Amino acid sequence: MAATSLAAAGLVLAVRDAVTPPSTATASLAGVTLAPGDAGWTAMAAHHMDGQAGYQMPAQMMPGAPEGGDMRLGVPVTLVNSGHTVRALDLVAEVSLAGGRIDGRERPHSDTIGRLARLAPGTAVHGVLYFDTIVPGPDDPPLYLTWERDGGVRRLELRISGDATGHHGHG
Repeated sequence: MAATSLAAAGLVLAVRDAVTPPSTATASLAGVTLAPGDAGWTAMAAHHMDGQAGYQMPAQMMPGAPEGGDMRLGVPVTLVNSGHTVRALDLVAEVSLAGGRIDGRERPHSDTIGRLARLAPGTAVHGVLYFDTIVPGPDDPPLYLTWERDGGVRRLELRISGDATGHHGHG
C-alpha cells in the first residue's frame, strides 16, 4: 500500500511538472534555442492628447495601439539554430505571454522578426515580440513566456526593466 501511495504521489508530481514546466532564462526545443532579453514597456508619450502626458488618445484614434488599460510590452528575443539542418519557425503560434493579470495566454500583437519561416543551420536572428497586456501589480505573479514547439513546452522568465511609464491604471 505504501509503495502504491508513493508511486501515485510521484505520478501526480510528474504530471504537475509536465503541465507547468519550471521557468528558465533560455530554452532549447526541437533544435532551436530561444533567449529572451530584458523586456520593457513601450512608452506611448507621443500619443497623449493634452501635450502634458495627461491621458492617452483612445485606441480608435491610433489604429494598432493598445486598447483599454493595456500597455505594450516589448520582449527582445534571440533564436539560434546551432544544428546542421534547417529548422521551421512560427513564432506567432509558438510563443505566448502568461502570468501577471493575464487570464490564460496572450499571443504577440506584433514583432520585428516578420514571417521568418525557417532558420538556417548555424544562424541566429534577433528581434522583438510585442504584447498588449495589463500591467501587473506588485502582488500579481510575474510575467513569463510560454514556448510550445514540436510537442515540447518551456516557460521562460522575463526580466522587465523600467516601469510602465504612461500607464494610468485604466481598465
